[in-house]
Amino acid sequence: MVLQTNPQLIHNLEKLGLTENEAKAYVGLVSLREATAREIHELTNVPRAKIYEILKVLAKKGYLEVRQGSPTYFRAVDPKKVIGEIKNEFLNCAIETLGQLNELSYELPKTSPVWYIQSDWGIKNRIREIMAGVREELIIFSSNPELLKEFKREIKKLEKTCNLTLIVDELDRFNSLPFEFKETNKEFTDFMNNIVIDGIQYKEEFFMIADGKESIGVHSAGNKREAVIIKLPIVSYMQKMIYERVLEPGFIKQDR
Repeated sequence: MVLQTNPQLIHNLEKLGLTENEAKAYVGLVSLREATAREIHELTNVPRAKIYEILKVLAKKGYLEVRQGSPTYFRAVDPKKVIGEIKNEFLNCAIETLGQLNELSYELPKTSPVWYIQSDWGIKNRIREIMAGVREELIIFSSNPELLKEFKREIKKLEKTCNLTLIVDELDRFNSLPFEFKETNKEFTDFMNNIVIDGIQYKEEFFMIADGKESIGVHSAGNKREAVIIKLPIVSYMQKMIYERVLEPGFIKQDR
């Protein structure tokens, strides 16, 4: 009989540093409490040719105990202790690595003014970094209420410290947010939602210009989200001029 293991459990153990077979062997041993290598192999389907070496590695890591004999028996260490040890090692490693990275200082000939981000975490983190550095003016365009809601706290603070302009494509979809918005007209909205380049449709979800010097645009490209950061004053100035044009009466929807 082969143990039916939750794939997410194996995946989580892999993220904590175990290989797939190590994770399966440990989970199997936790289930059996105490067992021989053969019994673990039969329960987990970990290759018999590898099971002894895998158990030896787990023992060296301190995840199981060994009782020598014929046959040799293995017993899983309490998962709470194992995960606690992994957590401590991970935190110590992270702190040490951060310190070493912060000590690095290399002179580069020139830093690129354009950066590209694909991960949601990275995009949101970069937006918050830019918002934290705003001193005088911030212009934000959004067509995604949920994404804008992520920065509700930061925007609330910026209302009091800078000249803030919030532009949205459909005012009704942003009613849950406690801000004063300007709404673009249908022509501009259609344009922002129907940009096609090389057969890929782009939709602008979020665009921000900070102090007229740095911008970040977040858009969906097909079925993925990505962002482009531009720290080039002349480009940001031109982008600002476009959005100032959008704010003119002909582009802003009139009150109903």
